[in-house]
Amino acid sequence: MADILQLARPELRELKPYSPGGYESGLVRLNANESPWRIPSDNTERGLNIYPPPRPLLLRRLLAEHYGVIEEKILVTRGSTEAIDLLIRGFCAAGKDQLLTCPPTFDMYRLYAGIQNAEVLEVPLLREKGFIIDPKSIVNRVTERTKIIFLCSPNNPTGQSIEHGDIEFICQAVQEKILVVLDEAYQEFSDKQDFSALEEKYENVLRLRTLSKFISLAGVRCGVVIAEPKLIDFLSCILPPYSFPTPSIELVLKAFDKRSLNIGKERVQVLRTERARLKKELININDVKKVWPSDANFIFVETLNAKNFQETARQANVLVRTFPDQPALKNFVRITVGRREDNNKLLQAF
Repeated sequence: MADILQLARPELRELKPYSPGGYESGLVRLNANESPWRIPSDNTERGLNIYPPPRPLLLRRLLAEHYGVIEEKILVTRGSTEAIDLLIRGFCAAGKDQLLTCPPTFDMYRLYAGIQNAEVLEVPLLREKGFIIDPKSIVNRVTERTKIIFLCSPNNPTGQSIEHGDIEFICQAVQEKILVVLDEAYQEFSDKQDFSALEEKYENVLRLRTLSKFISLAGVRCGVVIAEPKLIDFLSCILPPYSFPTPSIELVLKAFDKRSLNIGKERVQVLRTERARLKKELININDVKKVWPSDANFIFVETLNAKNFQETARQANVLVRTFPDQPALKNFVRITVGRREDNNKLLQAF
């Protein structure tokens, strides 16, 4: 079996991780050029005058337990968007390599590809079949220069989950040749199985998760890469040390107590119920042509005129997302499922 790291940029393969000054509890720190004093408003346990851990190992252990994998398969990032950036910078040489996406999808793949000057190949979702991927076309579209395939499931902004069989078809066809990145940011809102089994089976498969959605920590910016330890080690060499701040570490640790997790699960169920109700009500609005099925915490709606729909909602003090820079989505609107009273405010606007 070929080493999956051969796909990485050659000049980065030999990188060694930064070696920071040591930290041992109870010892005086005169090795890191930090201030010896806390600011008066500092209420963290560790202290903001002290650098955070180079890598949040305690948090990594907690997340590994939560996702049911060994610690060595976890990398903590500042949101899953940072993980996307790391992957593109680590595997795509500027002006040379390619990645593939299936639009309409999460726009950050294209954005970070542009920053790295990596070419983006596109295999559009099949709208006539419900915005599903076309696995055969994906496999036929890649070239010797393609390093990464990004697949978002449930997909943002359309809301559909990808079938396991379609993903496995792609994984089998490109194993040892291309990384397959499965972005599972909205997985907790879906009844469908995640892709952990495929990540275990194929060395070239990585999964991205986030705490922004189900556990209500969008402001903390905590993302997770789940992959083979050798891939995690490689990405760790690119990720700067001390990147995850002390307040964020402590907030996430508190958010994973039993009570908070139970509340998170209850809220997911509430949003699923509201999603079904909102879909049923939206269909009856004259300005709406179609409401697409969703496995996420949002609904994808085809309207007669997206700009008018957005303005009507705005007049009721409700914001919805439109896609004016994407001609294929000219009259589509993405609506986040909110609290019942917020959803009612939107519905009453029409």
